[in-house]
Amino acid sequence: MPNRSGRCLLTVCVTLLLALGLLASPRPLLANEAPLTPVSLQLLWYHQFQYAGYYAAKAQGYFQEAGLDVEIRDGGYHTAGRAADPVREVVTGRADFGVSRSDLLLHRARGEPVMVVANIMQRSPLVFLTLERFGFSRLEEVGDRPISVTLPGVDERISAETLATFLAAGVNLESLNNAAPSWNLQDLYAGRTQLVPAYSTDGLYAVRRHGEVPVIIRPADYGIDFYGDLLFTRQALVEQHPERVAAFRKATIRGWVYAFENLEETVDLILEAYPRRHGDIDRDLLLHEAEQVRELMQPSLIEIGYSNPQRWKSIGDQYLAMGMIDGYELEGFLFQPAPPPLTTLLLTLWRWLLPFMSVVVVAAGLAGYLLFTNRRLKEEIQRRREAEAALQQLADRDGLTGAGNRRLFEQQLQQEFQRSRRSRHALSIILMDVDNFKRINDEYGHLVGDQVLKEIVQVTRSMLRIQDHLARYGGEEFVVVLPETGPEEACLVAKRILEVNRTHPVQTEAGVIRYTLSLGLSELRDSDRDPWQIIQRADASLYEAKHQGRDRLCIDAAPTLP
Repeated sequence: MPNRSGRCLLTVCVTLLLALGLLASPRPLLANEAPLTPVSLQLLWYHQFQYAGYYAAKAQGYFQEAGLDVEIRDGGYHTAGRAADPVREVVTGRADFGVSRSDLLLHRARGEPVMVVANIMQRSPLVFLTLERFGFSRLEEVGDRPISVTLPGVDERISAETLATFLAAGVNLESLNNAAPSWNLQDLYAGRTQLVPAYSTDGLYAVRRHGEVPVIIRPADYGIDFYGDLLFTRQALVEQHPERVAAFRKATIRGWVYAFENLEETVDLILEAYPRRHGDIDRDLLLHEAEQVRELMQPSLIEIGYSNPQRWKSIGDQYLAMGMIDGYELEGFLFQPAPPPLTTLLLTLWRWLLPFMSVVVVAAGLAGYLLFTNRRLKEEIQRRREAEAALQQLADRDGLTGAGNRRLFEQQLQQEFQRSRRSRHALSIILMDVDNFKRINDEYGHLVGDQVLKEIVQVTRSMLRIQDHLARYGGEEFVVVLPETGPEEACLVAKRILEVNRTHPVQTEAGVIRYTLSLGLSELRDSDRDPWQIIQRADASLYEAKHQGRDRLCIDAAPTLP
């Protein structure tokens, strides 16, 4: 049996835990408490699962528990080029919170006082959508075709991701036959436009359900990998009412957790309580969209709402490099909920302690709180490290194949080029293209085509060393960087890649698919001033391999090496 002092200590600990538990537990507002503070949220689009966390937070009373009466407004394109602009609505005070994209840093750099409250989507759903019957799959092939994308001059909203992608593709914006997007797929089906912006979460599904074959062009194919939907507000609201902003953020995150744990209930809520744009937005589409949104948010890997300053710096640096802004500052751009001051915690704790407790109990409570806080801080640091590692993985990898993306490849190429120059080591590059890949998509569908691309990465990686770099260079193009590798050894590696893919059967529901590759090989020369000269020669060699009949390797436009 514990002695008297032991029983007293146990009583104190239990009381403290109960007090802390009561403090941490949310409670509903009572009828005689202060009225709720009205706030408004301006969405970027019509009501869909894309905003499910906000609907769930309102329906489950999370906003009410936070003392907020929230009005949720849609932001659809009721007139072409005249959508509600969340940034304008929030900055002018017509709305308190808004949903936008990585364009927010562009607005901030231009002097508009916007602040990111929470990163909702860790990857952007924006893609460019065309149809297979129009016969092109790259932005470089647009020419004078009629298109409808959000570029400067046709829409009041800024789409930094669209502009950055077209600039990265080297497209002359002034030569485009571009009109304001209506965000109505009927224009695409009718041929009035041949390229439109869409969201990967629902656009492809809608086109396939209509009976057309969609072709998507991803910004990531051009090295553009930005955040998706972001919750934001204006700086003045943060300065005047930081507790209100923090409460809105917390309730929103709780709403998203609930939405993912209760998908069907949340979809039914959207169908019953929120008007959609048209009848095609039905239950099946919303359930499909829900899974796609989950993939973009990665809630099992990354805390909902988490902002990575390093990734924001990468986005800002891309804006700078493309001449979209002259400079930017991240300080004051990312909202950080302030922890309650220690005095507030002590007063709150004291209010819940029994009246007869002595100063010793308070001291014990403070010690326990500090111990608890220290442990939670260590856990938080570890969780953030894991989240940042997961974010880095997302930022560096192609979402479909798992190979490095264009951005990571460019970093690695620059590093290996500089290292080869310093140490006088050899450096070789292999460019690879899937032969007749369009035919595979045409005959078997894009899902089979995606499976082929995934397996190309798997079998090619098995032929490489740990220090070699494999990346997806474009749609069906891949690139391999071979550090400290001369042309003879690189040629052997390329032959192995050629053969292992030539003989690899892809097992699909449509049957066994076989494919071949065309390869171009080049090496670093003393005369090279930058690494892109190596890429240009590899690209010329790849073109020669295609010209000679495909399924072969060419080296710096040299004779074919079968």
